[in-house]
This record gives sequence, structure tokens and C-alpha cells, in this order.
Amino acid sequence: MRKLRLINLMILILFLLSISVGSYAQDEEAPDFSLFDYKSRQIQSFKDIITTRVNIMIITSTTCVSCISELRAMDWIRAKYRGDMSVTTVFTDRGGEDRVFRYLDYYAFDLDRFLMDPGGTVPARFKAPTVPTMIMFDRKGVEQYRKEGYKNGDESLIISKAEEIMYPRRAVRRTPSETAASSSTATPSAAPKTTGCASTG
Repeated sequence: MRKLRLINLMILILFLLSISVGSYAQDEEAPDFSLFDYKSRQIQSFKDIITTRVNIMIITSTTCVSCISELRAMDWIRAKYRGDMSVTTVFTDRGGEDRVFRYLDYYAFDLDRFLMDPGGTVPARFKAPTVPTMIMFDRKGVEQYRKEGYKNGDESLIISKAEEIMYPRRAVRRTPSETAASSSTATPSAAPKTTGCASTG
């Protein structure tokens, strides 16, 4: 009987844990985690990152071709809105930090943070099975928008959604045609057409 009670208790604990992990959804406060950052060479808390300004998190991998195009696009978008947004990349490569370091040294992306997640904890927490996955958080750390994969023309969509979060009052006053017109004027030179990768790592 005692052994049966212990088994039932373990089943209950596992059930409660599954609820806590799987309950995260859009419009909820993001779960916190800490990962090593390539730029600062320090452990960074995600809670500290997303509560300072509007933050765009990109879950990515060095083996994903379309991720390169998205990170290049985010370089100039982040420069355009410097001070109002930050961009955090999370690399899910299981090959270790050395491969990510060589990748970042080669491409020299000018983004805010490059976090290492070889264990794949972030995609699991945020239910993001595809790279790249982009998630936008407001200044309170609440998810407002997400996008999986990348293709030409996504720059205008990213700018539109980011401006809605950064400047909510301005977004209310602007019509969809005005938003599209302002976004199209800032589109960089065309990159190769790409899509998302089926899995992370």
C-alpha cells in the first residue's frame, strides 16, 4: 500500500510539472532562463533582457541557411530602431560553443546578444520546433507576436509588428496601407529566397 501511494504521488508530481512546462502561451509572461552570451562572455538572465525594452528573440542555428538571411535583415532593422528594441539570438547547436563562435566571427552580426543553448531548453519552453523562430516581447516581457521560418518580404512584416509593440499609440492612428508604405521604403537588397528548417540543432 505504501509503495502504491508513493507511485501515485510521483505520477501527480509529473502531471503538475507537465502543466507548468506546457502552459506557456502567447500573451503570457515569458519563462525565465539563463544562458551564456557570446558578446559579454557572461551568463545572461532572459528576464533581465526582456524587461528593459521591446525585445525580439530569434531561435536559430548555424546549420540553418534561412537563419543567415533573417539575421542579416535583423542587423539593419535593429540599427534603425536602436534604443527602442533589442535583438537576442538563441543558438540551439548541439556541436558546442566553438562552432557558434566561428560562425559569429565570420558573419559579424551586429545584434545585442548571442546566447548558447546546446541543450535545446529554449525551443522546448517556447514550443518552437522550427528554426528560425522569431518571438517578440513587449516591455513587460509578454509575448505579442511570433513567426516561424523566413522568406523575402518578411522585413516589412517584422517592422510592422515591431512598431505596433514599440509605438502602440502610433499604430492605432496608422492605417495598414500607411504601415506597408513606410516599411517598403526601408527594405534592403533582396536576399536568396529561403524558408525555415524543420528542426533545431
